Amino acid sequence: MATCDIALERVHALLKIDAGSGSLYNHIVKLARTLAQEKPEEALAQVEALSRRLKEASFRGAEAPEAPEPGLAEVAAEEDRKTCAKGYLELARSPSDITAAPRTLGFVQNFLEDAAMFEWAGVGFGKQESYHMAMSLRALAANTPGLESLRLWGKVLGTEGDYYIAESTFQGAGVPAPMMPEDDVEPRGQGSNRCIYWVKSGQFDPWVRLPHARASQIKAARHMKRMMSGDLAASVVSTPWFPGREEHLLRAQIARITSTCLLAPKNYFEVDEEAPVKNTLRVAEAAMDAFTEELATQAGWCHAAPFLLSTGKSSWPDTEALEGKLTEDQVTEIQAQAEAEPEKALLEGIEADLEELKPEEAEGSPAWSVKRYGDEGVYTAGDGTKSLRVTALRSLIWPGAITVVKGSKYANLYVGSAMKCGTMVGPDKETGLPLRGTNPLMPLAPDDIMDEPADFEEHDEPNPIQDEAESDKGEVDEEEGE
Repeated sequence: MATCDIALERVHALLKIDAGSGSLYNHIVKLARTLAQEKPEEALAQVEALSRRLKEASFRGAEAPEAPEPGLAEVAAEEDRKTCAKGYLELARSPSDITAAPRTLGFVQNFLEDAAMFEWAGVGFGKQESYHMAMSLRALAANTPGLESLRLWGKVLGTEGDYYIAESTFQGAGVPAPMMPEDDVEPRGQGSNRCIYWVKSGQFDPWVRLPHARASQIKAARHMKRMMSGDLAASVVSTPWFPGREEHLLRAQIARITSTCLLAPKNYFEVDEEAPVKNTLRVAEAAMDAFTEELATQAGWCHAAPFLLSTGKSSWPDTEALEGKLTEDQVTEIQAQAEAEPEKALLEGIEADLEELKPEEAEGSPAWSVKRYGDEGVYTAGDGTKSLRVTALRSLIWPGAITVVKGSKYANLYVGSAMKCGTMVGPDKETGLPLRGTNPLMPLAPDDIMDEPADFEEHDEPNPIQDEAESDKGEVDEEEGE
């Protein structure tokens, strides 16, 4: 074999080497065949493009790796995302069917507008959570017939979960029967049960109606300290003993906070004397005149909820309405209790709160702090003026209770652990101890000890003394001797 033949075979073998994407020999053959078939006019100018196209058509790359299977954590996260998206759609859905007859919903306070005011004071849940809460309140109003008004009361923080609280009133409460001294629950629409409260733990959880507040539970809640756990059915283990579960403790704390911290501008409300229910409030005709510069001080505010007495109720039994049902002793006892602890008038100013703890030459009540936020300028708006500043009043004995006002709009909110605190107000002037019933969790001093009981008078034994000699001669001894 000639040398040239050996070289040609080597070149031919080199051209047929396949590295995984085809050999150069096959590529040249395909290129020549394609040129012969297509017969382009400018074959030399198109040979590079044709070669690249043939390479791409015959390319055999490595196989793609198998698609990884999602892990358990990824599957759970995807399910959570789907549940969250479903909840968003349910909240954003219109509360009524466009093809059905329109329904009239109760008044729902716009929490998105309130949240903008609270944000100036450094309190809020964020824009997304505030939107979800506003939509959730709208859905609650749509699904609850007879509801007259609804607002977000606040958020109670717990160790394992939090509670969102909504406050509502219903139409047609009716005329309640007079309250007897032994009654533990005030009628609906009065005192601590003036409003109905709803609770839920998560943003997409259904609203659950809380039970009515009981006087015995309010009294017990005043003598104990306990953080909420986030479970309404949880038992309340405390000393002293609490008569109920966590849902009853939560309702009692809501009643206490509302009684102390629900505020309104002075002259905004007035007592409706014609209403069938006692101490019913209505918006005054000149309510807009209440939004003055005086709201920047404590003198411009008043309590908008009935005061709770030491009995856990807001009023003493009406002895005249219960004439014939009470004994003379009961009437005398009720009158004595009413004189010792008189009922506080509705819409009382907040300047008198904790008057006994007020330092000398101090202005206002030590139970409240007032601060202003935002632009201090006053602008012309039409025939009047307009201010963008926000005034916030904070409770110093119930941390988390706040009232804000901006222009002619105000709102109340509570965000806290539903526990009193006495470290931000002065101590008792006589004892030097913090305000009774406040933090810390354990009391600094025991409660007042009861008086020692009187000694009993000793008496002789009621059975007569028998002669031992005579008792030994009984029949029983004789029978035993036999």
